[in-house]
Amino acid sequence: RSGMMLATEKAFTELTSGKYTELKTGPEGQSEVLLAMEASGAVKQAHDMSKGTRFQLYLALRAAAYEHMATQGTCLPFFCDDIFETFDEDRTRSACRVMERIGRTGQAIYLTHHKHVVDIAHAECGPNVVIHHI
Repeated sequence: RSGMMLATEKAFTELTSGKYTELKTGPEGQSEVLLAMEASGAVKQAHDMSKGTRFQLYLALRAAAYEHMATQGTCLPFFCDDIFETFDEDRTRSACRVMERIGRTGQAIYLTHHKHVVDIAHAECGPNVVIHHI
């Protein structure tokens, strides 16, 4: 398993508060698909997940790719535009912690028009959050 897969799994487990505990690949025709293992033992492909969980998987993949690039010496800003829109408050808290971790390495920028997301970010990350009102 690659470091990228392990980093994605770690982020996805965190983002889902432990509902999903493992990621692996499996054959599908001539290619492979990403499979997510629930703590209950159920296995799901992305198309079997809710929209919010798919967005969490997308964020986990992006965070892992960012982490991989940063370890290779490439540290670009990490932009997200309202990707938390389908997240409940617990998911948003977890996502803010992931963004804060990214921000320790580089610059994590999250665009939103949802005040509750800003409030949650302040509660989770404290002084590490800088808000710019546009």
